[in-house]
Formats: sequence, structure tokens, C-alpha cells
Amino acid sequence: MGAIFGRRSSPAPAPTAAEEKAKEAQERQEERAETQEKVEMQAAQKRRRTRRRGGMRLLFSPLRQEGPGAGDAKTKFGG
Repeated sequence: MGAIFGRRSSPAPAPTAAEEKAKEAQERQEERAETQEKVEMQAAQKRRRTRRRGGMRLLFSPLRQEGPGAGDAKTKFGG
């Protein structure tokens, strides 16, 4: 807008070293946050996968097929 009235606009000031360091620190922090989010998502997927597979293992386990008390036929509870 200054050019309309005959003034020239000055170029943007060069970033200082402190500003550059702050910008780099912000970028590193964002990268860490993204990495942490990925790790948390992978852990959640792993838990879900384990729960699903663990359930199937219990259904088809040999102990389940034998039935309750099949291995403890000699043990009596009570009088």
C-alpha cells in the first residue's frame, strides 16, 4: 500500500539467531510429538491384535477342549 503513495516498502528483516533456534526447536518438538503419536497408535493396535489373537488361542487351547476338571479327576473339593 505504501507504493501507492510513493513510499517504498522495506524488505522483511532477517531472522535473528535466537528466532532461528526457536524455530528449529519448535520443529524438533513437532517431530517428537508426531513420533510419540505413531508409537502410541502402534501400541494400541498391538494391544487390540493381542486381545483378538489371545481370545482365539483360548478357544482352541487343549485345556479348553478337555473341559474343566479333566486333569484334576483325582482331586475332590469338599467332603
